[in-house]
Amino acid sequence: VHGENIIRILIMLARALKSSLSPIAFVRQFSSSKGIAVVDLAPYLNENKTQEAAQEIARSFRETGTLIVRDPRMKDQDNNNLLDMMEAYFTSRAEMHYRGQKLPECYPEDGYQHGVTPELIEVARDHKDRITSYQQAHRPVSPTTPIPDKKWRYFWRTGEPRDGANYQFDSKRVIPKDFPKWENTMDIWGRTLMNACYSVAELLALGIGFEKETFSSRMQGATHLLAPTGSDLAKYNQIGDIFAGFHYDLNFITIHGKSRYPGLYVWLRDGTKIPVRVPDGCLLLQSGKQLEYFTGGYIEAGFHEVAFDDAARAAVEKAKKEGRSTWRISSTLFSSIRYDVLLEPLGKFATPDAKRAYPPITAYDQTIDELKHINLVKTA
Repeated sequence: VHGENIIRILIMLARALKSSLSPIAFVRQFSSSKGIAVVDLAPYLNENKTQEAAQEIARSFRETGTLIVRDPRMKDQDNNNLLDMMEAYFTSRAEMHYRGQKLPECYPEDGYQHGVTPELIEVARDHKDRITSYQQAHRPVSPTTPIPDKKWRYFWRTGEPRDGANYQFDSKRVIPKDFPKWENTMDIWGRTLMNACYSVAELLALGIGFEKETFSSRMQGATHLLAPTGSDLAKYNQIGDIFAGFHYDLNFITIHGKSRYPGLYVWLRDGTKIPVRVPDGCLLLQSGKQLEYFTGGYIEAGFHEVAFDDAARAAVEKAKKEGRSTWRISSTLFSSIRYDVLLEPLGKFATPDAKRAYPPITAYDQTIDELKHINLVKTA
C-alpha cells in the first residue's frame, strides 16, 4: 500500500510541475496525517506565502520526521558532479583498503570527524525496545543487536566555526591529493544544501510559533558536515544487506540530494515504515536529535535505515548494462547547532516534563556522547 502511495505522490508531483498549482495546493492534494510534505521554497525566498509553507513544514517534521523541498537555488548538475567524484573516490580508496593499505585521508584518532570513514566502522545505537514495539510488517531489516554498517563516509566541513574555541574533535578540511576538483565540487554542493537548511530552519521556527531566527542563529558558526556516503553494491548485494542500521541522526537537520540507488526507509511518528524516493529537482530533509531537544520531543529525531532491497537490485542490473558505477552514493549534509549552544527545550516546549526528559547539555557534549555510542569516538 505504501509503495503505491509513493508512486501516486510522484505522479502527482510531475503533473503539478506542468500545471498552475501552487506548491501548497499541490501538497494539500496528497497530504494526509501520514504524508511527507513537498514544499517549494521559491515563494519564501521571494518573501511570499510564508506562513502556510511554515505550518506544512512543521506538520511534516512532527508527523513524519521528514520533508521534501524544491529549492530554485539547487542545480541537479552540482549533485551529479559530487556523485561522480565520490564514486571515483570511494572506488579508489576501497581498492586500497581491500589490499590492506593505509588510507591517507583516514583519522580514527580524531573520531573520524574529517576525511574518510571506511566500511564496517560505524555501528548504530541499540534501539531494540523501539524495534520490538513496531508491528512485524513495519520492523526494520536491521537486527535488534546492531552490526557494523556496510558503508563508507567522507566528512568535509562546510563553513567556519565562529566561537574561536579549540575543540578536541572538531572537523578539518582534508583534501585528497589526487582529486584536483575536490574542494570546489564539495563547497558548491555544501553551500547549496546549507542554503536550503537555513531556509527550512527559519520556516520551521515560524511554523511552530517561534521567531524566524530562533534556530538559524544557533546554526551560525556550527560545524556543518558535508558527508557523502558510499556503499559498494558490487560487494554488498544480498537482499537485507545493511548500509546504515536503524538509527536517528544526532545533529539538527540532515539533508540529502537525490541518490542514484534506492534503499532508504523512514519511520513515521506512528511507527509506519515507508520507502522514500526523492523526486528529481528536490532535496530530502530529516529531523535530528538536536531539533528534538529544542522542541522537547514535539518533533522527534526521525528514525531510518538504508538497506539493499529488490529495487536496489534492479537498479544495479540496469547500471551494469549501461556501464555505470555500482557504488550507492548519498550526497548528504549534516547541519548542526554551534558547539557552545545549550541544547534544551525552548519557549512553550520548556514544560516540567520536557525539562526532565531533555536536561541541558551543550551541543559539543551531546555530539561527543553520541559519537561514543556509534563507535566513532572511543570511550576512555
